[in-house]
Amino acid sequence: MASPLSDTSQIQGNVLRPFRGDHQAFLFLSFRSDRGGARAWLAAAATRATGHDDVPQGRPAVDGATPGTLLNVGFTASGLVLLHPEVSGDLVGHTAFWQGPLGTRLDDAGAVTTAPALLGDLGPGDPSQWVVGGPGRPVDALLTVAAHDAGTLQDAVAGEVREAARHGLEVLLVQWGDVLRNDEGKRIEHFGFADGISQPGVRGFPETVRPGAAVIAPGEFVLGYPGERRPPSWTPRPTPAPWMRDGSFQVFRRLRQDVAGWWEHMATLDDNREDAAARALGRHLDGRPLAAPVHDGELNEFTYHGDDDGTRTPRYAHIRKVNPREDGVFRDRGHKMLRRGIPFGCRLQRDASDDGQERGMLFNAYMASIEDQFEYVQRRWATNPGFPATTLSAYGRSTPGVDGLDPILGANSQVASETLAPDVVRGIPAAAFGGFVTTTGAVYAFAPSRRTLHLLAGDTIVGG
Repeated sequence: MASPLSDTSQIQGNVLRPFRGDHQAFLFLSFRSDRGGARAWLAAAATRATGHDDVPQGRPAVDGATPGTLLNVGFTASGLVLLHPEVSGDLVGHTAFWQGPLGTRLDDAGAVTTAPALLGDLGPGDPSQWVVGGPGRPVDALLTVAAHDAGTLQDAVAGEVREAARHGLEVLLVQWGDVLRNDEGKRIEHFGFADGISQPGVRGFPETVRPGAAVIAPGEFVLGYPGERRPPSWTPRPTPAPWMRDGSFQVFRRLRQDVAGWWEHMATLDDNREDAAARALGRHLDGRPLAAPVHDGELNEFTYHGDDDGTRTPRYAHIRKVNPREDGVFRDRGHKMLRRGIPFGCRLQRDASDDGQERGMLFNAYMASIEDQFEYVQRRWATNPGFPATTLSAYGRSTPGVDGLDPILGANSQVASETLAPDVVRGIPAAAFGGFVTTTGAVYAFAPSRRTLHLLAGDTIVGG
């Protein structure tokens, strides 16, 4: 099948085809308000950026040749405007990106509030405590570097740090990430669940499609192409400027996980804490869904049909909150993201007490609209105590009520009581509170096409 995109070689790697490196690093740069230095740096960095067609489709064989490093280059709104002030008018319509993760938003009543307030970044996750992206020195560029060998990655990062310094840029943070594997060699995250199971496929890219996965129009992830059909009631997305074509918006979030606290809490919910954890996620630790038996090892061929009341999979379960799997009801095809996250920090065994070390997940995702995709899922689904019951009620399949917060992404009862009505908090089951994942950083970036990277390093982007 021919690709529906004009030239995949111009799309940066890690967007449609993941880097897959077992070791990754994220470099956050400040341009120090030096346009000349930033453009000179970018002129060289643009030649190092990895294109989609140059990303290996799978992990190398154990005895195979190890590929080199892979690089994706992204810019925040402040970075793009510093490089080319004239792009401001092209960006303001992309509201969430333009204002960033600290910017203002409108709540459901039309009142002005902030993105952190709507997305649940309160209490311990308040931006004043973030290690990157919080108030203070703004991030202008975000580099994603990947390699299968830790030493190779370290050398590549050292080279990027030298290049930044040579052009007068400041490295605000280098955040390292490493794939975690259990005793069977399967990818896991820090709570111990199998990781990287559910991912949308991209139409026209058969290598991205897994059994049971929704196949989504590439325009939901890459700008300048048709996306999924949108109901007339939805706000139209802005038309991207020509230079934005083949680019993708990137959401990075540094999420700290309280592993010891998580398992202690699970033990208070059920004598079998693994069962309590499975209900919180919607899957067993090995990835098997609660919704249906698994055939031939396939973990994604299921829906929640016939389980409107949440008997098999609780309606507060994480995977049900963020992936309801029924487009006719939830219009979820227009809210998909391509997730490229990786854990950070050393593993803590399930029975161990807290060792004081920081660990968690580096959430990294690509999409065509931060408002419709990441922020919608976080705000309207994961941290909405009435979801999915209220939506199901519109189809006569439930009564409006309180399902709870996402136990993975939601707040604990104390933080929830500061933002939700008392009767809502009282209606949330103990198992449907979170508080074990804390946001410690956030950056919204734009990963331009490789062609545009070169244009941004020059004096004009007219015709981009």
